[in-house]
Amino acid sequence: MHLNPASTESYWLRNAPFQQPSKDPLPAKADIVIIGAGLTGMSTAYWLTQMQPNLKVVVADARGIASGATGRNGGILSPGLNDDFETTVAAYGEASAQRLVEFDYRNVDMLNQFLKEHADHDKGFFDPELTWTKGTIVAWSTAQEAEEARPAAESLCKKVSDMRIMSPEELQQIPGFESFHYGGLHVKTTAVAWAAKIVFCLARYVMEKGVHIATYTRVEQVVHESGVNKIYTNRGIIEAPQVAYCTNAWTARLLKPMRDVIVPVRNQVVSVRASPGAPRLEYVMSADRGYQYMSCRPNGDIIMGGMRNIAPGKQEHEDDDSTLNTAVSRALVRFMSDVMHVLPVEQEWAGVMGFSRDRLPILGNVEYITGSSKNKGQFIAAGFTGHGMPRTFLCGRAIAQLLANQTLDNWFPPEFLVQHPSRRSWWDSASKSNL
Repeated sequence: MHLNPASTESYWLRNAPFQQPSKDPLPAKADIVIIGAGLTGMSTAYWLTQMQPNLKVVVADARGIASGATGRNGGILSPGLNDDFETTVAAYGEASAQRLVEFDYRNVDMLNQFLKEHADHDKGFFDPELTWTKGTIVAWSTAQEAEEARPAAESLCKKVSDMRIMSPEELQQIPGFESFHYGGLHVKTTAVAWAAKIVFCLARYVMEKGVHIATYTRVEQVVHESGVNKIYTNRGIIEAPQVAYCTNAWTARLLKPMRDVIVPVRNQVVSVRASPGAPRLEYVMSADRGYQYMSCRPNGDIIMGGMRNIAPGKQEHEDDDSTLNTAVSRALVRFMSDVMHVLPVEQEWAGVMGFSRDRLPILGNVEYITGSSKNKGQFIAAGFTGHGMPRTFLCGRAIAQLLANQTLDNWFPPEFLVQHPSRRSWWDSASKSNL
């Protein structure tokens, strides 16, 4: 698997802080080591400072802070489900499906509250510029997609007052959506944000509380022996009783049993300056079954991502964010030209998502997964399946609770946990043989 020190330059990481190797010596010991300095890892560190502020916590990342998927996404914060409501109901029941939706809304609310208290408001590196839009429109791109998606969308709207069906006629009156002829689903609660700066705010906070952040500290393996986890890195060894893998797409690089459970999926994103005088895109767009998504930043820049479905294999099992697929690049440029009537593309970059087998995050005790004391004191939070923005902040809280030996909140979805009945068959002898 790849995790190149170099990568395509993301719009969100240009001249960003925390992108250079750490100069401070690597601590030899810690109470907890968090692997991964994205939104999940840094949220975990934040919640640990709230629960047990005296713990010695180290966050290690192979590159800079937020240099993975968090710093390479579309900057969209929109609650919802990865699958349609009826599919989720069939898998988990109606109450669980509704709880999953409610969790996303809770996550958005609590992350917004954190930023109100701890973000700057000067458009600098600690101002995520979280801006509420008129909502997300999940636009149906074909008659077939509309026919298949509408019944589940109608069921969801009956359960969630924040969502409604939008007619084709209404949709085509909205600037940017004129080419969509089949209607869609309107999710009213949606914000756009500079996700990397959310992580920078979290990093600033936890550093002030004594958390040690080690950038360009690549974890090569974790070995449990003599009652402690030894975290081997390119800069030395850290010993810690507990470890949290917040590594999303790259999880299987360190945890082989996750190889068939979390699949890396590469995606590409472009940024474009809107034409002078053009109508502002006031809604976030999701189209073609989620393979296209677009938003408009407060300064007018348009961020468009997706199109990976035109590539053979849909860029699944591809984890190198230092290269671009030319066919996907051409499709993104063509969409911006033919549909949005804006050119040229100013910047293009790639990011790697971690898709789980059931499209839900995977959280819990690694020892439960492997059945081996070799993984004692190790926990995982990964597999956000391109839907991390409305979930990672509170998933970080849940992992912090597990690390701190506290009870999970009663509103936390049990479907995310490794021991959920729907996942028990995953951790069979075949996966354990990968140890």
